[in-house]
Amino acid sequence: MKKIVATLASVLLVSTALAQTATPSEADKAQMKANSEKSEAQATANKKKAEAQTDADKAQASANEDKASAQADADKKAAKMEKATTPREASDARADAARAQAKADRKKHDAQAKADKKKLDAANDANVAQAKANKDKVEAQNDANKKAADEKIDTAKKQ
Repeated sequence: MKKIVATLASVLLVSTALAQTATPSEADKAQMKANSEKSEAQATANKKKAEAQTDADKAQASANEDKASAQADADKKAAKMEKATTPREASDARADAARAQAKADRKKHDAQAKADKKKLDAANDANVAQAKANKDKVEAQNDANKKAADEKIDTAKKQ
């Protein structure tokens, strides 16, 4: 009789274990959902970071173009000095060249400052996106942990 009871108990235990492993529990489902949400949150953050970096790169490229254009204008004015045939033309050309170089320097400085601000804004946007992703990941994991804890409580009550 003891052998029959032991055999039945063993069969019940094995069938319960198989049933539990065959179907994902609520905790397993919650963890899979949390993993999915965490991946999604990180992907969104990565996308926003890439967009921010693209914006920063565009701003720097624009600044480089503005700086090159401003310097080219100054160089043209400076070239007029060499074409001057009289001392008066040379003096006027030097003055024009100096003004053009000062203007070019201001434009270059302003363009770089604008690009630097865009870069800073982009870095801040990337940091915000990553922080939001981290928060979403923590919340998703907390939800999964709560489901797992609830399931353990339910299992303990059933025993």
